[in-house]
Amino acid sequence: MEIRNLKTFLKVATLKNFTSAAKELGYSQANVSAQIKQLEQELDAPLFNRIGRKVTLTQYAEELLPYALNIVSTAVEMENLLHTDESLGGTVRVGMVESLFHAVGEDLIREYHRQFPRVTMDIVVDGTSVLKERLRQDTLDLALLIDDPLNADEWQIFCSARAKVVAVVNPSHPFAQRKKIKPEDISGRELVMMEDTAPYSIGFMNSMAKKHLDTKPFLTMQSADTAASMAEKDELIAVIPYYTAAQAIREGRLCALDIAGFDLTQDLQAVLHRDKVPVPQLRGFAGIFREMVETLER
Repeated sequence: MEIRNLKTFLKVATLKNFTSAAKELGYSQANVSAQIKQLEQELDAPLFNRIGRKVTLTQYAEELLPYALNIVSTAVEMENLLHTDESLGGTVRVGMVESLFHAVGEDLIREYHRQFPRVTMDIVVDGTSVLKERLRQDTLDLALLIDDPLNADEWQIFCSARAKVVAVVNPSHPFAQRKKIKPEDISGRELVMMEDTAPYSIGFMNSMAKKHLDTKPFLTMQSADTAASMAEKDELIAVIPYYTAAQAIREGRLCALDIAGFDLTQDLQAVLHRDKVPVPQLRGFAGIFREMVETLER
């Protein structure tokens, strides 16, 4: 059984498309089909259902996936056994949510380049839902997300740390000096939140909806830093990750509201798709991120 065929199997399993897999691997479609056929003959089992243009995994393929990933990962580790981080090359395609990019992105990129000087980085900044879809499509290798805990059946999770979500106002806001805010006090107030697909925005809206409160924001955006900046200058409430506002809160430019019954946290996660081989270059990026998020909310 050839490692090359297992790599091809993993690529087709990820993309669910023979043509796309061939293009990414640099093979002809006929070559990809031949490799999969050889693997199926060796295993004496069909791996893909081909109905029209649709490709789906058979139960045999689902069962093969973890073994194939383990074999290919071990082979990659063996290939790099005698290589130092400084000698490793290639390109890593990494996605980050905007709040994490502003919080740790610059330091993370700088430190990664110091440790892996020959690796090229392609950094994408977007929302959590978009980044997860790009991982599924294999147009990203790794994503740094703020989200609910992800399902290990679909994702390889290399790092997970809890992060508080807070509602902040400036010191002159009527709520700033109040020790406790009732959820109904928030209803009708001017809110700034992240885009509708942001998991913590969904969490906040759901918690308010359970109390039958109308908390529709007048503005949604992708930049938590801009939301924090607006809250500093205007009489509005911004719902953002605590780490985005931590410095402004310490310096007295923002106040975190204590809303009765509101205790929302999310997970900061470095994730790969389950079918992605965790090469040392990706493990290295996730490892540096892990070290940095441990200090984010201090």
